[in-house]
Formats: sequence, C-alpha cells, structure tokens
Amino acid sequence: MILKNNYYCFIAGLPEVFLDDRKLALSVNGFRELAREALKKEDVKLMELFFLPADNKQVLRLLNKMAPDTNLETVYPLQCLEDEITEPKNSLPVYLNRFIADFKGEHLKYDVSPENVLSWMYYDHLMKSGSKFVRNYAEFVMNVKNLETALTCRKYGKEIAPEIIGDNVFSKALRTSNSKDFGLAMEFPYVEKVISLMGNTNLVERERGLDLLLWDYIEEAVIYEYFSMEKVLSFMLELMIVERWSKMSSESGRKVFMEVVDKFRKSFEFAEEFKN
Repeated sequence: MILKNNYYCFIAGLPEVFLDDRKLALSVNGFRELAREALKKEDVKLMELFFLPADNKQVLRLLNKMAPDTNLETVYPLQCLEDEITEPKNSLPVYLNRFIADFKGEHLKYDVSPENVLSWMYYDHLMKSGSKFVRNYAEFVMNVKNLETALTCRKYGKEIAPEIIGDNVFSKALRTSNSKDFGLAMEFPYVEKVISLMGNTNLVERERGLDLLLWDYIEEAVIYEYFSMEKVLSFMLELMIVERWSKMSSESGRKVFMEVVDKFRKSFEFAEEFKN
C-alpha cells in the first residue's frame, strides 16, 4: 500500500477558486512560491511537471537560433537550458534531453513537426508519472487537444495524421477513422461535447466551454480527495484556468487573444486557398 503525503494546513489555507472569478486572491506564481515551501521535494517535482511547457517553448526557440523569450516562466533557468544545448549534461527531464539530442542530430523520434514531436514526448513523460492523477489528466488533455486539432483539420480539408500526437487508441482512431465522431463517442463520452463546442463559431464561447469541460474533469478526478497532493494539483490547475481568463478580461488580454485568433484563422485560410 502506497501512503500519500497529506497537506492539511496548506490546503485549508488556500482560497476558494471559481471558474467565473475575475479577481484572484492568489496568483499562479504566488501559489508556486507557497507550494515550494509547503510540499515535500517529490511533490514539488510533480507540481513542476505542469510548467514544463514553458521550458519546451524556450528550448525550441534556442534550438532554432531565436532569441530567448524572457517572459517565459520556465522551471529551469535560461542559462541551464542554454548550457544543456551547447554542452549536454543530462540535467533536464529525460524527454527534453532526448529531444535536444535528436534535434541536433536531425533524427526526430516521430514523423511530425518538431513542435509536435516535443509535445508528444512531453505527454508521454507525464503519462509515465508515478501519480495516477497526473497520468489520467495528461491523457485526457492530450485526447481533447488532439480531437480539437482533428476537427479543425477536417473542417479546412487538411490532412489529420501529421497533426496528431500520441500513440493511444484515441490518437490512432483520429488518424484513421472517417466517421463523424471518429468512432470514439461510445467509449469516450466527452467526444460529443467537444464536437458540439468546436461547432460554435464564437471562439470565446468555444474556449470557455472547453475550459468548463476541463474544470469538470478535474473536479470529478478529486471528488474523494481532501488533503492529498492530488487536491493540491487540482487547485493549481483550476487556478491556472481562472488566471488565464482574468488576464483576458483586461483590454491587453483581449487584444492578445484576438491576435491569436486572427493568426489561427489566417493560417487555415492560407491552407484552404492553396488547396484549390
């Protein structure tokens, strides 16, 4: 029997967060600082798994000879990432060390774009975690993101397979099935919900709906957890969702969001134009 670490005082002292909050009593960065002091070392490492996408982005920039993005809040210091690229010491997570070596050797692990290869390797890394919560959450998020991608590709007549990551049953079905729900709705009840949301032309409402789906998943995953590390992670993940929307509520946040939307639309309009 595996004994879980319990954090009664830490969890009891955290503020409540709700999806419609616009003013936060605690920021994600503030939470990370508190958590680093309160959690055991192995649980801090578990928490930091969810911030590694920033390291992934920074590494991609550095490997492509681009200037580092100083706004990225990485787990590993910029100097550490730069050093690992120039003189590898295997000081980063295994998947990131492997990606750097493969990229430099020009033999990437999967036959998709470098960005997708790194995302694939990252989710594989999470799905090998000793935490069942982390494994299940990672697979759920990967499945939903893959489904969003497949539906968008189908809408604009793009080939689906090169855009899908992962090697589970869900990913394989997205690459091969021509049915409306990719033959997945019976086994994965959330598929129909995602298909419905992706049909909404209001991108803000769509994003809100997808975040609500994620929120509900997190809530259900920890319904019987009270003071465990899983509860800490669920709070953090919900806080990340709320903080993202609170930033979008500001004028600058709305501007950035619309710039992303515009770029997204143009990329597919370009593909559609040259398809005909």
